[in-house]
Amino acid sequence: RDELRCKIPAGRLRRAARPHRRLGPTGKEVHALKRLRDSANANDVETVQQLLEDGADPCAADDKGRTALHFASCNGNDQIVQLLLDHGADPNQRDGLGNTPLHLEYSPQLVPAGARVDALDRAGRTPLHLAKSKLNILQEGHAQCLEAVRLEVKQIIHMLREYLERLGQHEQRERLDDLCTRLQMTSTKEQVDEVTDLLASFTSLSL
Repeated sequence: RDELRCKIPAGRLRRAARPHRRLGPTGKEVHALKRLRDSANANDVETVQQLLEDGADPCAADDKGRTALHFASCNGNDQIVQLLLDHGADPNQRDGLGNTPLHLEYSPQLVPAGARVDALDRAGRTPLHLAKSKLNILQEGHAQCLEAVRLEVKQIIHMLREYLERLGQHEQRERLDDLCTRLQMTSTKEQVDEVTDLLASFTSLSL
């Protein structure tokens, strides 16, 4: 046997002596991934940054399919959203209900990073559908807040602009630029409603 052992290359012997590589994350890594999601949900920028720099996977999801990016987007924390995207977070990753981060809340970094405004959740709704539904609720509410309506219209316009830019539909994108300019000049609910009605005329975009 000693003679046979001598004939086996040393590299093969070292590989055979190594323990089998583990297939899943260690308990310490699981804890770090949970901390990453919890910190994103708590708007703890410093901890999120440290965990990412230590190698935590930004795409790791909880038992409901939610990632740190889902939590950061839902909270509207653009700084954490950008940190996660910079470290490889997937803007189109879906949770258990089929929601991408953009389904949950608009963040200006998501669409430029590749988030699809036409992605369908399990109920067949896109982020644009949900944004339009939210706008309708704001418009029909008894205590209408003009700034809230304007903000929602602005977010829809920005989503559409990025989407049209990606599709190369520059003419329609210019129309949206004009709407955005008009929106900035509005000062009454009636003026905002006029812009909203014009925005709804983009029927080809399934608003």
